[in-house]
Amino acid sequence: MTQITLTITDPKEASLIKKLLAKFDSVTISKPVSKKKTGIDKALEDVKSGRVYHADNVDDLFNQLNK
Repeated sequence: MTQITLTITDPKEASLIKKLLAKFDSVTISKPVSKKKTGIDKALEDVKSGRVYHADNVDDLFNQLNK
């Protein structure tokens, strides 16, 4: 089995190509699967972008929250 991925920016062209490929019995068209981000993925993105905070103790934490 050979798998080919096409990236088409114009929706009109995409529908035309889908119609053309649907005429072939050996071709199947599947929708792209989008990966849902897990909590750890979101947390790692926060670390990479610097959206993390550090508090030395509870009083420091509350002082940061009150700002």
